[in-house]
Amino acid sequence: MDKSQYFGVTETFDPAFNLSFFDNLYSGNIIITKRLTNNLIDKLIENKDKIILHCTVTGMGGSAVEPFVPTSEQYYAKCKELIEKGFPVKQIVLRVDPVIPTEKGIETAIKVINKFADLGISRVRWSSLDMYQHVKDRFEKAGIKIPYNTFNAPSSMIIHAHEALNNACMAHNITLETCGEGLFQGTPCLSQKDVDILGLTDSIMLEGNVGQRKTCSCPKNKKQLTLGEKPHQCNHGCLYCYWK
Repeated sequence: MDKSQYFGVTETFDPAFNLSFFDNLYSGNIIITKRLTNNLIDKLIENKDKIILHCTVTGMGGSAVEPFVPTSEQYYAKCKELIEKGFPVKQIVLRVDPVIPTEKGIETAIKVINKFADLGISRVRWSSLDMYQHVKDRFEKAGIKIPYNTFNAPSSMIIHAHEALNNACMAHNITLETCGEGLFQGTPCLSQKDVDILGLTDSIMLEGNVGQRKTCSCPKNKKQLTLGEKPHQCNHGCLYCYWK
């Protein structure tokens, strides 16, 4: 594929801790972060015409599950600041991911949606917690009850969570997007909607499937932005992180 068709994405690291990848942006990029620092905000504003920003806020920031992640209140304040400084709200996706699909977990996620709705955000993405063996080990070591022993949550839990989150979104005229949940039609992290929002409809043609995992529907255009080092668990220390 010609490089002009690539759409960058930061899935293997959190850009809040290293901004060097900004030197290698493509014409379109999806930046995913759990933390908005002042320096990151400056970079996002500087490159706002090239970026769809995924603000990852689960509502568990500062808890044992996400020990070094900002709280939803702290993230809200920085997100509001980002918008006030000129970053287009239409280019922001609230990523409530992962959701622990228990009653408490669903309630936590809905609180995040309700809180961020007044910023004018129109898109929310979610997926349920995947229980890798090393994730189970971390939960057990932290003394936290494991919500289910299978890799994926039981279908009944996923369906219930989806319905509850969708109802919360509909109340605010927000579109709910599902990531990698086989029970529902998923919206890929990179979709035609992102291309259109950045005004790249006539220059980027999405094609194929990148094949990251069975339920992933992202096109081959998705290109990982890297830091030139082996991917590893970042400083946020989330128990559910898929990096060992």
